[in-house]
Amino acid sequence: MRNGENGASAVRQRFQEVQPQENKEHFLVAEKNEDLLHWKDMPKHLQFNPYIFTGYRPLLSVWGCLNSLFYLHNETINIFTHGIPIVYILLTIPDMKRWIQPDLRFLTWCHIVGSISPWVGSFVYHLFMNLERGEKIYYRLLSLDMFGIWICQCFGAMPMVMATTYCLPRLLKWLSVSSYCLFSLWGLYKAMIAISPWDRRLCFLLPFCMRLILCTFRIYNFGGGDPTARTHLVLQDLISLIGAAIGALHIPERWFPGCVDIYFNSHNIMHILVVTAVYSMHVATMRDLAWMDQVKCKPML
Repeated sequence: MRNGENGASAVRQRFQEVQPQENKEHFLVAEKNEDLLHWKDMPKHLQFNPYIFTGYRPLLSVWGCLNSLFYLHNETINIFTHGIPIVYILLTIPDMKRWIQPDLRFLTWCHIVGSISPWVGSFVYHLFMNLERGEKIYYRLLSLDMFGIWICQCFGAMPMVMATTYCLPRLLKWLSVSSYCLFSLWGLYKAMIAISPWDRRLCFLLPFCMRLILCTFRIYNFGGGDPTARTHLVLQDLISLIGAAIGALHIPERWFPGCVDIYFNSHNIMHILVVTAVYSMHVATMRDLAWMDQVKCKPML
């Protein structure tokens, strides 16, 4: 969620006209945590969505950020939609660690780490994004958020990549796996230097295209993987793609500025869609792991 949209300046001007003018800077740390601020009162690095007018937390200490878990503001939904999945994953870990084969145990841990990392990174980012230690700390938190997403894209998708290439000739199998790893490293580099919402989303383009190719292999029964996992394989990337577009375009708040400040804004919707997408990834992965545990596949080379 960053600036750069057409028409944003007009929205800001209209908003400033209807708000009372204040003589003193109000983005200094407020005396009470419940003193929520307006968009125009925030420091520039936190003015990333000009269509969300109200509900901003002031700059806070670490304890103040933790205390903000207990009152409503415009990051509450974003925090809890990624905090709750952390608890769910931790509770379901014992059910994922039943595989005997060493390679399946490795893939299981890839799935566990990939499933929990985006929630941890995003939870920490959204909870502490208004920390009173300045813009530099904010961008470090944003990098942590992006790193968590990258781990999900790279390690979380590894079981799908391995299952799809499981019965391919050995050379083609390892060429595919190596290519995916290289594309993922390229995505990490681009994610760490991205400066706009679209840049941060496009950095995952090559791994996404690779997964799209592998998914096409499975649709046409080329390679391997559990056939019943195909629907969830499509959903995990399709839903993520829709969520990313909604978040970058600021829909629906760009159509109704100031009307969805607390609930149902683009970032809320994106978070819910991403949770749904990772759940589909979880279902597909568990089916693929079970398939690899049972199938007797002899590569041609």
